[in-house]
Amino acid sequence: MQIKERIEDSRMSPRQVAIIAICTTLYMIDGFDVLVMAFSASHVVEEWGLNGAQLGYLLSAALVGMAVGSIFVSTVADIIGRQKTLLIGVCIVAAGMLASYFAPNYAVLLILRLLTGVAIGTLQSTISVFASEFSNAKCRSTALSLVSIGQPIGGVLGGLISGVLISQYGWRSAFLFGAVVTILMIPLVMKVFPESVDYLLTRRPAGALERVNRSLRAIRQPAVDVLPESVLAEQNKSRFADVLTGYNARRTILLALAYFVLMASFYFANSWTPRLIAESGFTAQDGINAGVLFSVGAIVGGVLLGLLGARFPMRKVLAVFFVIGAATFVVFANSTNGSLGWALFAAALVGFGSNAPIAGMLAISPTYYTSEVRGTALGLVIGMGRIGAIISPILAGTLMDGGWTPGDLYFLFVIPMALGAVIISMLGQPVLRGPSPKAAAPVH
Repeated sequence: MQIKERIEDSRMSPRQVAIIAICTTLYMIDGFDVLVMAFSASHVVEEWGLNGAQLGYLLSAALVGMAVGSIFVSTVADIIGRQKTLLIGVCIVAAGMLASYFAPNYAVLLILRLLTGVAIGTLQSTISVFASEFSNAKCRSTALSLVSIGQPIGGVLGGLISGVLISQYGWRSAFLFGAVVTILMIPLVMKVFPESVDYLLTRRPAGALERVNRSLRAIRQPAVDVLPESVLAEQNKSRFADVLTGYNARRTILLALAYFVLMASFYFANSWTPRLIAESGFTAQDGINAGVLFSVGAIVGGVLLGLLGARFPMRKVLAVFFVIGAATFVVFANSTNGSLGWALFAAALVGFGSNAPIAGMLAISPTYYTSEVRGTALGLVIGMGRIGAIISPILAGTLMDGGWTPGDLYFLFVIPMALGAVIISMLGQPVLRGPSPKAAAPVH
């Protein structure tokens, strides 16, 4: 039996479970880092006297950086290795958060947010690849879905902690908290994460046999005496060319489109749901509560999709959840004319419907590419999603200025969610194996 087939068919070892847990924690930190500027915004504006445009740039800088990191920088994971890329990314995020604590003015903070965003975009793509490559076939969908819900969990917990810190010690304390937590992850990444077996078998760096056996022993797999025959891709062909031509072209285009429409819909709902509640005759606090319930719904959606994806083919589960997501936008658009309880329930429902497919996309995307281009491909398709996340709030604001109501916009975003179901249905079979339709769900 080949090395990868043995890993695919074996039970998850304690080290593999620990890797998934740390990947989830890193996603939680990334979720906090993405939102820390929003948590601190009013205090930063007050201290430096910023106008609306300047605040907008601060809030968008991390998202722009994440798109750049996902598309252009994450490819280094296919060149220097997954573990080294993760370690460098975590160090840069920690440094960026710590430097933000000391930022003397608006310009410096803006640059730091952009650079930190680049590191986060690179990290998220690499984390997804790493978690996929260290999961077995049965548990891959569940593991990647659990990793994905780290981001909304980080946002919820980070918001609660930041609220306390900022009220007591000022806005800079939120960045310091993020820096300290991220620094604590550095030794864990160094100690727990071996290099990816997929990467070592593909790239064959110096000492590849010894490093492969070290990684195999870490996950309780028997060592090998000789490496299998290399299947390196043509070296004169760039990785971007590889994922955009030949048999990869169709799957890359479809996955990128699916990420784009999904992230555009999610970030629209995430941005506008609290405001729509507040503008519908309820209080500002009701809007904040709606935002929290949106995140709670997002977490539940990710968990449920992961459990179903472990039992049934993920591609079919994901297509169904895109349709469910479209339906939740319709429900929310009709909810704000009723009672507060119904409106808040609908906010949780749209969080559920818009985030569950994100967990599914994260679970399914790495399985469509071979190891030599997996980091590049996943970075590209996630980066396209980031572009959708940047564009959709701007588009929503423009349409609002043109006379559209928030409720009208929720009906509009039913279209991309429904389109996502069609796109996923057009995907073929993945490269990495997933569970059979009768596979059990738990992570062992």
